[in-house]
Amino acid sequence: MSPARSLPAGHLRTSLAALFALAPVLSLGPGASRADEAPAAPVFNKAEAAEIAAPLRQDPALLRSFGTCPADTFARERPFWRWAFAPRRPTERRCAREPASCYALCTRWSNAPACFDLALALEHHSLDVADILDKERLYALACAGGFPAGCTNRAAGIRNGGYAEDPFRAAPRADTDACLARSFRLDCDRRGAWGCAMLGQAYRLGEGVAAEASRARAAFDMACAINPDFAACTFAKRQLAEMGAP
Repeated sequence: MSPARSLPAGHLRTSLAALFALAPVLSLGPGASRADEAPAAPVFNKAEAAEIAAPLRQDPALLRSFGTCPADTFARERPFWRWAFAPRRPTERRCAREPASCYALCTRWSNAPACFDLALALEHHSLDVADILDKERLYALACAGGFPAGCTNRAAGIRNGGYAEDPFRAAPRADTDACLARSFRLDCDRRGAWGCAMLGQAYRLGEGVAAEASRARAAFDMACAINPDFAACTFAKRQLAEMGAP
């Protein structure tokens, strides 16, 4: 029996809160919490998130890319002169606290990582977001802006989300699966651990590509080679265990 079509256990911080884990703390500086104290949950500015929703859905770059396969939009909306001089990439925590600021970086500055971080913030605070498809819109913008992890997260959302208003919902299954495999491969080729893990699943299940166990294993192994401590590797190892010995 094949695995349920559900999101993998992490996305990519570069990718998915049960699907994403914060990087481990390497050192404690002045004022850091004691080891037995859980870090404070990030504050989410629900009002600002609601304010950016309408402009986001009318953004010209989004309207050009949202209904198109992520792999076919990658870097299409990346004006190098803007991206090069944009302020430093924010964090997901900052985007949860200041959605409007991150949205401005995402759209006015074409800062694709900011689009991605804001998408993560919306995803991890989904109960406070009126339309969870907004995080898919932001992943699409991240992909179109040249951030490959956005392509994988958008593709995973198409695969697993089942969103009623997603333009891919009514697309032929074979066409969609082929699009998703291309999108996962694009990220994997750029050393995206989740891209490789999801590509391995595509080869294992024959989704958009011919089912081929050797290619599935190679992609799963690559996910762990990229980052053995990341959630994508945990997912890949579970898939390999289910496949059994070669």
